Formats: sequence, C-alpha cells, structure tokens
Amino acid sequence: MKPMEGIKVVELSTMLAGPMTARILAEWGADVIKVESMNGDAWRKQAGTTLSPCTKDANPNFDMQNLNKRFVSLNMRTPEGSEAMMKLLATADVLVTNYRVQALEPMGLTYEQLKEKFPRLIHASVLGYGEKGPEKDRPGYDYTVFFSRTGLMADLAPAGGPPLVPVGGIGDHSVAVALSGGIAAALYKRSVTGKGDKVDVSLLQAGTFILCTGLLNGFNGRKLPRDRYDCGHAGSNTYQGSDGEWFYLAVIDYRRFPEFCEVIGMPEIATDPRFSTSEAYYKNREELTKIFDKKFMEQPVSYWHELLDKHDLPHEILYHFKDVPYDPQVQANHYTYFHEYSDGTKTVFANGPVHFGSIDPAAIPCNTSGPIGCDNNEVLKELGYTDDDIKAMREAGNIK
Repeated sequence: MKPMEGIKVVELSTMLAGPMTARILAEWGADVIKVESMNGDAWRKQAGTTLSPCTKDANPNFDMQNLNKRFVSLNMRTPEGSEAMMKLLATADVLVTNYRVQALEPMGLTYEQLKEKFPRLIHASVLGYGEKGPEKDRPGYDYTVFFSRTGLMADLAPAGGPPLVPVGGIGDHSVAVALSGGIAAALYKRSVTGKGDKVDVSLLQAGTFILCTGLLNGFNGRKLPRDRYDCGHAGSNTYQGSDGEWFYLAVIDYRRFPEFCEVIGMPEIATDPRFSTSEAYYKNREELTKIFDKKFMEQPVSYWHELLDKHDLPHEILYHFKDVPYDPQVQANHYTYFHEYSDGTKTVFANGPVHFGSIDPAAIPCNTSGPIGCDNNEVLKELGYTDDDIKAMREAGNIK
C-alpha cells in the first residue's frame, strides 16, 4: 500500500506550484482529480518556456506538473458546474488550490466557506505573499515573489553584473514540497481528531525559509552581492579548469588545509604565514583564491576531479542542466527517467522528491495528461451522474 492510497485530492489550480503539489500526492498514491476551467490550465500552452515540444498527444512541459492525475473540466460560473464541484468535494479528503481568495469567494470555495460544510476536508492553498498584510491580494509568481522579493535574484548574482537569470519552477516546486508535507501532517491530525484543517504555503514564506542563511548574512552586515574574491574562504569557492569548465571546492574544515595543499602540489602554501593559521587563512582569502585560480588553470576539471576524489576531498563539478538527466548517479536512484509518447515525442521527467519503501522508484507510473476534461464522464459517473445527465451538462456548456 502506498502512503496516500485511499486519499482523494481535488486540485483546482494552474501553472506550477499547486499542480506540482498534487502531482507529488499522486505519486504517493492519492487519487488526484484536476479540475480545470472550460479553457483549461494556462500552463497547457506554455511549452515554449522550456523549449518543449507540444503536439496533439504530447505536452511534456504540462505533464511535468500533472502526471498521474484525472482531468475534469467544469464551468464554475453555472449552478450545475458549481454543484458538480461541491459533489466532488463531498467525496474528497484534500482540496489543493492556488486561486486567490478573491477568486475562490464567488465560487464558495474559501476555507471559511467550506469548513462547516466539509469538516473533514484539508483545504490546502498556495499563496503569493501570505495570508495577511497589505500585499496579501497581489498576484505572485515564482520570478516575482520567490526570486525577486527574497533577495535571491539581486544578491546571488555576481557583484557588478546584472541580476541572476532564473529558470522557472524553483520557488514553485519548493512550495510544492512544503505544502505536500503540510497536507500529510494535516491528514495525520485528522486521523486522530476527525477534523480537517487549513494548510497554506506562500512563495514569500518558502523563499524566506529556504534562503534563511542568506538573510542571516544580510542581517549581520555582509555586503551583497559579492564576487568570488569576497568568499567565506578560499577552500570553499568555485574554480575554473584549463578546459573552461568549473568545479566547486568544498574543503570546509581548515584542519584538512595542509593535506589539500599537499595533494595539489603546493605544500608550501600551508606553511606560508599568510595562510598558516585559521585567522590568516580567512583574512587573506582573496589572495589565496587568486593563487588557486592560477593553479587550477593548469589542468582540466576532470583532472582535478579525479585527483580530489582519490583523496576524498569534497568538491563537485558544475554540471549543466542538459547533462543531469544522464548522470549515472541520478539514474541509479531513479531521480529522472525518459519517456516516449505514442507519437514518438521524447522527453525526460523528474520523479518526486521523496522515496518510500512501499513505492518502487523504478516503477512509478507515468500517466500523462489528455485533453481538457478527458475524464469528465468517468469522474461524473462516480458522483452519480447518468449518461443522460452528462450529455445534458455538456450540451448546456456546464462541462467540456
């Protein structure tokens, strides 16, 4: 039995954070029903953001957030569509949404509106700026809130250059991991008390939490952004090899500094008065970084990787996104897998961020999406609608 088997999740969300939350729950065994508007999730038409192909049968950019779900489409502006949504919620354990409160209210889907009607329901929301405060109703996206408002985009870019150029989803997926954990905790509480709960995670909340050591740096007066020569110390920095590639050196423990100097063929550095005490070592980090810069430019990164690995000295090559899906270590742990659609379109998918003993990571289902509302008939019949009811709802524009 999978951890979430027997749990029904209704997802009313678009784009990345809400859909990815529900995708994680689906991977853990939940029955996830994604409710879309008559026009569908806007992310269905955003394939270009990841240069992904998008054909009649294949939409990997959308599927990355929406694997292993069923898809219904309801016209929530009609009484019949709204009634179907309420019937769906009556059978659900969890509602996942990233709609703002002002959008949920007309549909009667805020926590306050649902808590008496469905007292066992877990109401899980993705928020932009949080539940309170003067900006609680502003629209929030990964780039605007998580990257821009938290200092990530401005302070992690090299000093003197433009801001960091982000890729989408980092903040959204951080929210999804946190929210899926919160939902699991709320379900446990319900198993004890019999009562549902409200769970929410905002992009600003996830960003301030994940970047809390950065906040501590800023709070304590570190000038940011900075360059490589204003590092913590030269043993924890990036270095470029003669092939133009980079690696991160992470000899964090100063006690291993003499051993490290010996390994790279510079034993004299360890006894140099400029670096021979920890105080001098930290103080003269810029000078030592420049010395190491010259040394590491003598050989390609692969040489340094092999040498440092041989002596168990912590470091890592700076990989490129294009290489990660093929990384043998990634593959060995089934963190990614390759998929070919029926029309021959090929893609890579990342599995969820948690492994369970009850779920074989090599056999996680890969049920991709269908057209908007493709599972309307199946899901509505489970709610008691007849074929004639469904036909009438479709003809009246209440469902897709």
